[in-house]
Amino acid sequence: MQQFSVVLQETRKWFQSFRLYGVLAPFELHLLFGALGIQFLHKLLIAILPISSYHALSVIFVTIPLLVIAHYAFWIGAWLTLVSSNVKYLPYALWINAFIILFPFTSIGLSGLVKVLVYVGMGYVLFRYTASKYANISSSGRETHKL
Repeated sequence: MQQFSVVLQETRKWFQSFRLYGVLAPFELHLLFGALGIQFLHKLLIAILPISSYHALSVIFVTIPLLVIAHYAFWIGAWLTLVSSNVKYLPYALWINAFIILFPFTSIGLSGLVKVLVYVGMGYVLFRYTASKYANISSSGRETHKL
C-alpha cells in the first residue's frame, strides 16, 4: 500500500504540472458521478420506454454523443479523484459502474461479466487502500491527522 501511495503522490505532481488540471480538479466528483448518472439514465430509459421511443433516445445519446462524453467524463473524473483527497469516493463509483453494466439484469455476455468483475475488483482493492494508514498522506509526503 505504501508503494501505491507513493505512485499516487507522483501522479498528483505530474497532473499538477498541466494547466488543465487546475481547471478540472474542482469538478472531479461532478464529472465522476454525473457521468454515472447519464449512463444510468440511458439504461433506465431504454428499459422503461416503449420501442417507438428508441429513435429519439438514439438521437440524444448516440448521434449527440452523450454516452461517449459520459464515458470519457467518468474516466477523467476517476483519475482526478484518484489523486485527490476525495479518493474515498472512488470505490463506490467503480461499484456503481459495475451495477450500471449489469442493469437491467437481463442477459449479459462474457465481456460484460469480465467488466463487472474488473470494476468490482478495482473497487475492492481501492477500498482497502482508502482504509489503510497510507491513504491519509498529503502531497508533501507527511501524514495528515484529522481531529
